[in-house]
Amino acid sequence: MAEQKTKKSIDPVRVWTWILLIIATLLLAWHLISDRLTPFTSQARLHALVIPIAPEISGTVTEVLVNNNQKVKEGQTLFQLDPNRYQLAVDTAQADLQTARQSMGASGANVNAAEANLVSAKANLVRSEQDAIRLRRIQEEDPGAISVRRVESAEATLSAAQGQVTAAKANIEKAKQDLGQTGEQNSRILQAQSALNQAELDLDKTTVRAPENGLVTDVRLDKGHYAGAGAPQMTFITVENIWIQADFTENNIGNIRPGNTVHIVFDVFPGEVFIGTIREIGFGVDIDTAPLGRLPTIDNNRDWLRASQRYPVLIDFSAPIQDGRTNLRVGSQASVVVFTGENGWINTLARFRICLNSILTYAY
Repeated sequence: MAEQKTKKSIDPVRVWTWILLIIATLLLAWHLISDRLTPFTSQARLHALVIPIAPEISGTVTEVLVNNNQKVKEGQTLFQLDPNRYQLAVDTAQADLQTARQSMGASGANVNAAEANLVSAKANLVRSEQDAIRLRRIQEEDPGAISVRRVESAEATLSAAQGQVTAAKANIEKAKQDLGQTGEQNSRILQAQSALNQAELDLDKTTVRAPENGLVTDVRLDKGHYAGAGAPQMTFITVENIWIQADFTENNIGNIRPGNTVHIVFDVFPGEVFIGTIREIGFGVDIDTAPLGRLPTIDNNRDWLRASQRYPVLIDFSAPIQDGRTNLRVGSQASVVVFTGENGWINTLARFRICLNSILTYAY
């Protein structure tokens, strides 16, 4: 009887039940703790600045110097537009600038001529004044010596000389206004110089260059293609400013702070773990709202557990794409774990988990 009781007390089913229950409890506790101290997500993708390459001017493509999905360096020529009509515009603007300078020289000569006319008019005025004064004095001393008509003629000549001086002064002012400011600050020269600068800028824009180091893709042009101003002809992807966007649930982000260390596993690099840091945490996400003037739509959700809301967390990291490995592309999937602090064995388990995940990416 004693032996039977002993066998019942060590029933293996009960033992394994308790073992599984303890393991499940420990796993649940680890999940709840790690969810806040070392949050993990497999909803992460690589992002980069994607720039549509479009010419700022219109023209016919004369040469395409890159291939689809080719790496390029900052300032490298991507394609060339026909520069002929823009070179003609530069030549015309240079001629207009020369004409403006010559016109300023002619206007300066007009000012000199007007000033010379003023000197002549003043000299004529002096003679007329002297003649009028002499004739009036003779008439006063000897009324019969000269006729009244001669005196009146001298006074009329004096008045005309005074008018000529006034007109000469006005001509000088007009000539100076026509001339404007002297030197290179003259308005006509500035206008012509501005037109030349614009023409030279347009000519330079016939060469379309890479804005920075990166890759070009979606090349949609060839020699003879007419490229309109502002119309994208290819897509540029930068390799200087790339990041990971990881979508964490609201429960995950409670302890995440900018600067936290992150371990990253890319599906395209199985067996490798990369190190990154938290850049920032998204403040909000888009939600469906009713347009103005319409009633809201209510989602009748009867599930016991609602879906968790996720928020974007941006992660900076040392990109393998800059090391010459081009398998990593914009949109590449990743799994990440964030270490929110010195959390002892919780951090150790998180490292083990992400390393295990990197190995499992060989299979899926």
